[in-house]
Amino acid sequence: MSLLPFLVLAATACGRATSGDPDGGGGPDASTGPDAFRPDADIADFSKVYAHSGTVLYRLDTTTLMPVEVGPFTNLGTQSMTDIAIDKNDRMLGVTLTKVFEVDETTGACTHLADLELGTPNVTSLSFVPVDLNQPDGTEILVAATDDGSVYQLDPTTGASTLIGSYGTTGNGQLIRSSGDIVAVRGLGILATVTVGDTLTDPDYLALIDPADWHATLLGSGASYDKIFGVGFWRDTIYGFVDLGAGAGGAIIALDRVTGGATLVNQGTVRWYGAGVTTNAPVVD
Repeated sequence: MSLLPFLVLAATACGRATSGDPDGGGGPDASTGPDAFRPDADIADFSKVYAHSGTVLYRLDTTTLMPVEVGPFTNLGTQSMTDIAIDKNDRMLGVTLTKVFEVDETTGACTHLADLELGTPNVTSLSFVPVDLNQPDGTEILVAATDDGSVYQLDPTTGASTLIGSYGTTGNGQLIRSSGDIVAVRGLGILATVTVGDTLTDPDYLALIDPADWHATLLGSGASYDKIFGVGFWRDTIYGFVDLGAGAGGAIIALDRVTGGATLVNQGTVRWYGAGVTTNAPVVD
């Protein structure tokens, strides 16, 4: 599979409106310590795919496909981080349900930027998106999708939100909701993980998003996983980050951009709440 560079930042709805992260720390599936940025840190384009629990930031080592703990998020109070986004200059932002933060990608330390505008629905999916998808080095906007599938443009300096569209409904009238993340891909379009209808335990879908009105078109028959709260990309693979629920940990999966199908990469103790990747991620042509 060959993709052009794109930005990804993740996370969404169904189960993350919580004030804490009971099992968000590391485990046997998360490397820590002074050598935590090995073995791929010596590679010129080492992975900048990031994922997180409600309270801890990780980086995906794309040579081992294992998460490496970066550090705990700070200054969140009793809230959980619901998603992160990384712009073309590698600036990382994150959101809780009510606040916007700047995140140090080397430590996880957070600086409060703004409170989200009163009345903004639960912001659970976050991404920088180029205004012109054919010019990824051009102007970007910060976009968020919410529990009900609404799509907003956010001003990270003020917290102001502007409704710019929605995922809409399926052909039979079922509401398409944000399930995990939203992704802009130059030459391909915008992708998102979504859930359909009110049965939030059904499998998620990969969907193609129309930037004219942000309507979602489902790809394939489903990913066979629920709660794909994060999406990341490196070289030729789209990664999904799944919250398997309390006591069950989480899974990292590979998503097929044509069929929307999922293949398990690994499973561990960390419950994934979101993900993000630099907008200048490398690709294989």
